[in-house]
Amino acid sequence: MRKPAEKPTMMRFEANSGWSEAAAEIIPINEHLKQEITPAAAPQPSPAGRLPTEALVDIGESMQEVFDSLKINDPRLQSWTQVHAAIRLISGKLQEKRALQERIAALESEIEGVRKLATELVQNAYRNEQEVHETSKLRMQIAESLSEKLSAALRS
Repeated sequence: MRKPAEKPTMMRFEANSGWSEAAAEIIPINEHLKQEITPAAAPQPSPAGRLPTEALVDIGESMQEVFDSLKINDPRLQSWTQVHAAIRLISGKLQEKRALQERIAALESEIEGVRKLATELVQNAYRNEQEVHETSKLRMQIAESLSEKLSAALRS
């Protein structure tokens, strides 16, 4: 006699543990991330509750792995490949943005250094001009005194 067929059960794929029954407890992504991050190393909260770039890429890759593992030949499922590609593109652009922001901060620091240098050079040039002017005044006074003495000596 044959055994009665077992009722099919719904399964789901979890990134850390693999396939499990769908009836098991569901852990939201944000809660999972909170558990992994220790309070001492917790990053600053991002605006509007956005996930970190690396988490986006991991989610995209997990989604891609799940749908690739199902091996269903349905062309409509290629949209998940496009989603994954878009997530990777966003990740790349966010990393590029971060690099540009760091470069801008470095440029601002360099600009401030050059401003300080220019200020010092202007002050030094002004001091040099003052010294030259004072020396010229002194030379004029000496020349005037010598001129008067020489003129008086030549007249007598």
